[in-house]
Amino acid sequence: MPDFLRQKMHYFMMRTMNTAMESQPALLIVESPNKTGKIEEMFRGRFKAMATYGHICDLPRNPREGIGIDRESMQGEYALTSDAHRAIDGTRAVAKIREYLRDNPGTVVYLGTDEDREGESIAAFVMKYLQLSNPKRMRFNAITREKIEHAFQHADHIDWNAVASREARRLIDRIIGNVASPVLMRQVNQKGVATGRVQTAVEALVIERERKIRNHQVQTYYTVHLDLGGWQVEWQYQAPNASRNGPKPNSEYDIDDPSPRCLDAELAKAASNQRALAVQSCEDSFELRLPPSPFYTFSMVQAANRIFDWDAEKTMQVAQRLFEGDGSGHGHITYHRTDSPNIDPVAAEEIRSLLRSQGMSVPETPNRWTVKNKNAQEGREGIRPSYIDVEEAGATEEQRALYKLIRERAFYSQLAPARYAIRRVVLTDARNVQRFAATARILLEPGWMASPAAKSPVLQDDEAAKNHPEARRLPKLSPGATVNVDRAEVRSHQTKTPPRYTLNTLTAKLEKLGIGRPATLATILRGVQTKGSIKVGKDRELEATPLAEKCYDILYPRFGFAHIGYTAELEAALDQIAKGVLDGPRLVRYVWDRLDADCAALTNSGTQLQQGSCGEST
Repeated sequence: MPDFLRQKMHYFMMRTMNTAMESQPALLIVESPNKTGKIEEMFRGRFKAMATYGHICDLPRNPREGIGIDRESMQGEYALTSDAHRAIDGTRAVAKIREYLRDNPGTVVYLGTDEDREGESIAAFVMKYLQLSNPKRMRFNAITREKIEHAFQHADHIDWNAVASREARRLIDRIIGNVASPVLMRQVNQKGVATGRVQTAVEALVIERERKIRNHQVQTYYTVHLDLGGWQVEWQYQAPNASRNGPKPNSEYDIDDPSPRCLDAELAKAASNQRALAVQSCEDSFELRLPPSPFYTFSMVQAANRIFDWDAEKTMQVAQRLFEGDGSGHGHITYHRTDSPNIDPVAAEEIRSLLRSQGMSVPETPNRWTVKNKNAQEGREGIRPSYIDVEEAGATEEQRALYKLIRERAFYSQLAPARYAIRRVVLTDARNVQRFAATARILLEPGWMASPAAKSPVLQDDEAAKNHPEARRLPKLSPGATVNVDRAEVRSHQTKTPPRYTLNTLTAKLEKLGIGRPATLATILRGVQTKGSIKVGKDRELEATPLAEKCYDILYPRFGFAHIGYTAELEAALDQIAKGVLDGPRLVRYVWDRLDADCAALTNSGTQLQQGSCGEST
């Protein structure tokens, strides 16, 4: 946005805010103390900003009875945090804010905690412990005048569905950790061993991959290729439908390429024995290949790992500093915990204007991407610079490096897409049993792929590039027409040992399966490493420790939460709570009852467990 427009917008917004706050400054409560000074500097005399320093309360670490959750109501027994080792905890943060409100009666309070579910939960607890009757909720995804002013004008109320979702997640994680961990400790006879819902799913992926590597035996499989007079089709092998009783096993979630393979040489030979094929369909279409989207949390973590060799925790820490505007008067990027690849339409137009001024081609309307996570939180924005015309930002080399990636990714995202002509031909044998197919993709307009931007490292992880067949031409055919086969070839291939996961590929797998969320990704990946269950080996490959495998074999398949499908389904259920579709306490009760049943089944199976290892009091 040009400076004169920013100044004009600032003038009118300030005049509105002056009227609303002419008596005394409103109190804006945020999470980070790094934001308070910037906000007060932006809005002198209009906002007093104070910080909660993150969460102000939690479930008790060592409850006198039970696990800190009321079994009847399924409500957490929360208390303000108190930690002598921290400069400030929940108890002291609330006391400071309470003292300010006591000294400044009549102050209007705005809750400006982060806009994710964690932030919504913090806002709810601030309301409770400060005994606020009707606080106003401000949500802004960048620490800039424009965003905060917009949030002020559109202040509403706490989203209680989001709060319920976050609390259900917290209670479920407490239940699983406190009930299942004692089982593990007794089974492995080792103190300090613990388990968790998402932790087990992550370990399952790494362990199942390790076992595939360990037990891999080379298999020969076959493909069939028919030459139809200058163009080829490939046999579409269909594996017999396998019946399954029970949930999908964890080993199948680890498979990257689920396409069936023909292991029968005679079957492949029979499929190749064709003299003519009948055209079933010949369809033409067009396809747009968009440039890679602006970053969202998962893609930013993957890119920083691939380019800088950073782990998720470091990437999120650097991004947090950029969001807070470390060393400057405003934030440098929008909120970095997001699952949306799309940015604000106004910001997209600013980028498009800048691209045009540099002679680059843009589409008629801004590019938009399909959200990979079907349960993504609506209304969020992808990660972008607060001001796209700022080419460099950050107080350290690391901050400047990550800012450059974020800016390039957002900037190039609005280049014109590439345009392809697609022709898909499907043919069958005389009995309509065997299917053969070919796809041609012809580049009509290169769009962004002709730009120097296409060679930028930040765009090289575009998955679409891996899935584009070779460019070739196919004839236009009519359904029902017969095409003679000139030559048939059966090719043999050898299966390869799958590679171990890296942080990059594991992050991509978690995203694909819907495990974890932007706010929890770094914590998840850090947790499995600090607890010693997963270690980083040669070439950044992730390996499970023997203890992790031993624990996994105790939990899986006996416990429902140890199934990868269960974890993904539970994430989806938590998202449904956030939408107001499911009831939080009801889900918590279901999880607890099922866990008790799993414990009882394990005990009754004859496995040696000490009496009471699966009780409420553990």
